[in-house]
Amino acid sequence: MGSLETPKGISRRSLLAGVGLGAAGALLAAACGGTAAPAMEDAAEEAEAPKAEEETKMAEEAPPVQFLHWWISRIDPGGLVPWALEEFTNRTGIPVEDVGRDPIEPVRQHFRTTIAAGTPVDVAFNSIIWARDHWDLGLLMDYGPYLTQYPHIQDDQYFEASHQFRKAEGATFGIPVMGPESQSIVVNGQLLIDIGMDENGGDINNWDDLLTAARAMTKREGNQVSVSGFLLPNNVALARWAAWVLTTGTGAYDAEQFTAQYNTEEARDTLQFLHDLWNREDVSAKTPDGDSVPDHYKLLQANQAGMHYDISSTPTLRYFDVPRDFKYWQIGYPGHSDGGQFATASWMNPVVSPLGAGNPDGAVEFINWFCGLEVALHKIEVNKAVSPRLDLFAHEAWTAGVADLPVLQTREDLAKLPGVYPFRRFLKQNAEVRPILEAAYRGELEVASALAQADELANQILNEPAE
Repeated sequence: MGSLETPKGISRRSLLAGVGLGAAGALLAAACGGTAAPAMEDAAEEAEAPKAEEETKMAEEAPPVQFLHWWISRIDPGGLVPWALEEFTNRTGIPVEDVGRDPIEPVRQHFRTTIAAGTPVDVAFNSIIWARDHWDLGLLMDYGPYLTQYPHIQDDQYFEASHQFRKAEGATFGIPVMGPESQSIVVNGQLLIDIGMDENGGDINNWDDLLTAARAMTKREGNQVSVSGFLLPNNVALARWAAWVLTTGTGAYDAEQFTAQYNTEEARDTLQFLHDLWNREDVSAKTPDGDSVPDHYKLLQANQAGMHYDISSTPTLRYFDVPRDFKYWQIGYPGHSDGGQFATASWMNPVVSPLGAGNPDGAVEFINWFCGLEVALHKIEVNKAVSPRLDLFAHEAWTAGVADLPVLQTREDLAKLPGVYPFRRFLKQNAEVRPILEAAYRGELEVASALAQADELANQILNEPAE
């Protein structure tokens, strides 16, 4: 079996090309399997011929690894998955069967259907919103016995925020592969300068500061908001809710998310604050029906908004083609004005292996490659996307990119803030609890009453068996 080596370098120009910040750079020839120099090609071909025959024989004999994922061509325009699968097979002799599905629910359905049929895949993407439920249902393999053999995928390689939704009961059932993504607030630097505040949001440290900035940046034409100080949605996503409660120094859940903590003074303060932002402060443009205005990031880029909610991949997801002199930044959710803390909700989707997988050894060998640094560097190159590996953010390629575009640093900074995405029984909570929170947010239910209802229902759901 061939070895999978980690690359030593990737050019700064290549990184900047990958994140959409510079001219197109050369591919990672040395790190990613480039061709030999012309003068050495004949000798190399002779030397490689026996090895190629041996690898072909190995490939014929090795059982394949089935890989279920949602990175189809529409989401993977740079062809990361085909490249990674081919490279892995070439280096190890282990073939990989590409089982791509249109995201995201079809992946979950296929994963569970094949397990029920007794023909599970070997490796599969799992979203953090259902990976823990799959563990609780007894569907997943524990990677723990393998980790000593593969130091590059051990716990200390990943952000702390990844641990809660991929580890349980002393077991490791997931290896992070996508993210980190974190809840953020994007701020318009020029509009902040215009009101005498720090362009990177450095003066927004608590709820009062946020209100001060939102009010000052809001402009009106008659009765209509023409520039939103804080362009707001008309809903309360569970991740945003969890992040805001955490800014009080408490949390919407206990550490392992076995218990919801909605019916508390801190949670009531939080929901009242959010209610007032939406209903009383008049800092956000709304449609004639009172709904939120879409295209939040486009309005901020047009200087028609001072702040908006987003996620930490904003610099490469929505802002990579803005002029380089456009001033914007992203911050975490600022703390409660009475001794709170900055917070967020982060997530890093893992790969998992079902119990009964036909090729568990090959699965872990593949995971070691696909979740490793070399693939992470190539992902930046072709898809402008990062991986949740700490060594990626310490790599010279990333630090050079940050030096060129400092806002990229916020991706790492946000992921290190307190807060993880709601992960236990998320689907049912989202369907049944979230509407109660939203009714209070929009003024259709009294805050304390809504939270009492939501707390009771959320705890009932969290104590039910996984489905």
